[in-house]
Amino acid sequence: MHTKIIAVTAILLFGFAAMVKAEVKADFKMGYIDIQKSLNVCEAGKEAAAKLQKELEKAQKKYETQGENLKKENETLERQAPLLDEDVLKDRMRDFRAKYRDWERFRKDTEAEIRQKHNEMVERITKELIEFANKVGEKDGYTLILERSMVPYIDASLDITDQVIKLHNEAFQKKEPKSAAQ
Repeated sequence: MHTKIIAVTAILLFGFAAMVKAEVKADFKMGYIDIQKSLNVCEAGKEAAAKLQKELEKAQKKYETQGENLKKENETLERQAPLLDEDVLKDRMRDFRAKYRDWERFRKDTEAEIRQKHNEMVERITKELIEFANKVGEKDGYTLILERSMVPYIDASLDITDQVIKLHNEAFQKKEPKSAAQ
C-alpha cells in the first residue's frame, strides 16, 4: 500500500514538474495505458487465457476422475472393514491415506503449476505491451505515459490503450504463423 502511494506521489510530482517544464516546452504530451484491459483484450492475452483454461479443465478432469476412484475405493474399504483382519484393514487404510495424500498433492501441484504459467504469461505479455507503449510514446511525441492503475483519476482522452493493443495484435498476428509451423 505504501509503495503504491509513494509511486503515485512520485508520478504526480514528476507530472507536475513536467507540466511546469511544459510552460517552457510547449509540446508536452501525456497519456496512459490500462495494462489490465490490454491483457484481457489483446490477442496474445486471449490466447494465453484460453490455453490456461484448457490446461485447468484437463487437470480438473483428471483430478475429479482420481477423486471418484478414491471415493469408490473408500466405500469398498468401509464395506469390507468388518470382514477384514485388523492388520489387513490397517494396511489397506494406510495405503488409502497415502493415495489420498498423493491425490491432494497432485491437485495442489497442478494448481501451483498453472498459477506459475499464468504469472509467466502475464509478465511476458505485459513487457511486450510496455514496449509497444514506448513505441507509441516515441512515435507520437509523448512526454509521459502512465499506467492507469497507478493514478486515481485521469482524463479518458489521454488513453492510448487501444493504440497499444492494435500494435500488439498486429505484431502477434505476424508471429503466429511462425509458431504454428514449429
